[in-house]
Amino acid sequence: MKGRPYQVLSTLYHLHRFFMQNAEYDRFNPRKHTLQRAEQNKALKTPDRWLLSKLQGMVKEFTEKAEASEFNFALSELEEFVVNVLSRQYVPMIRRDLWSDDPETLNRRLAVYATLWHVLKTLVLLFNPVTSFLSEAMHQRVYRELDNTLPETVNLESWPKPDAALEDATLEEEFEVLLRCLPLVYSARQSARLKRRWPLNKAVVVAPKNVQKALKNLEELFLELANVKKVEYGEKLPEVDLKRWALASDVELHVLLDTHRDEALEGEGLMRDLARRVQALRKELGFMPTDILNAVHVAELDSKSVKLLEPYLTEMAELVRAKKVYVQEKR
Repeated sequence: MKGRPYQVLSTLYHLHRFFMQNAEYDRFNPRKHTLQRAEQNKALKTPDRWLLSKLQGMVKEFTEKAEASEFNFALSELEEFVVNVLSRQYVPMIRRDLWSDDPETLNRRLAVYATLWHVLKTLVLLFNPVTSFLSEAMHQRVYRELDNTLPETVNLESWPKPDAALEDATLEEEFEVLLRCLPLVYSARQSARLKRRWPLNKAVVVAPKNVQKALKNLEELFLELANVKKVEYGEKLPEVDLKRWALASDVELHVLLDTHRDEALEGEGLMRDLARRVQALRKELGFMPTDILNAVHVAELDSKSVKLLEPYLTEMAELVRAKKVYVQEKR
């Protein structure tokens, strides 16, 4: 944390803000909506289980290094977890789950909040010895705000202990494979000048069988994060037309992307580009992420773009949190 304390603490603050904006909207109650209840409702998904498992290892490592007075190494563990594991890896995996306000998916959203509550609260306790004022502020403005039965000060809380019931070494190993594979997808996209928001038809992963097995167990998540419709596996690189296929490699792991996009893929990609612009405009105009707009109008499009967008207007409305989206050629 020595090199970038502001980034680490700013990330921690904005993670709490992200949590509160969404949790308050769905009336999350930490005493009622617990991890145990989420487990009973079968609402915890693999990203939640992975994050909770990673947390247990980090708590153990941090505590051991702090007790040995190796504070620089202890804080490095916190930095890695906050900036990379939680913010850059976990949040993108669950962000889409929180954008729906459908009552049928409420249990899933509450499971995410229960996970974030447990993880963020643990982080605040670990940060307390070195950022006591920030930890106290988070304790008062977030945790006691949602649960007034908590101790009056963070200093009266117990030190976190690893929970063996939340550890899953196999799942962590599978996620290591996933997190090795995704950068190759992004690298192949970059070489082909294809934005991450643009969906592609197919990826081919060439890897040893044990790597394939791990990725197959997380295939649904891989498809979502890689933004491809399907994935195939092999142990040898196939002969392909490199004018159509983009390739990225890392030792024994290779990823091929089919760069051809038909009208359906072009339309979905255009929709996501426009959705991002609307999201930026929402932020510029001061709307909260939880605010639902009555309508969004997108004008001055050519006739081809209007036609491409029509099948995706319902999905776009969900992404920009609007009741309806209209696209037209003229103002």
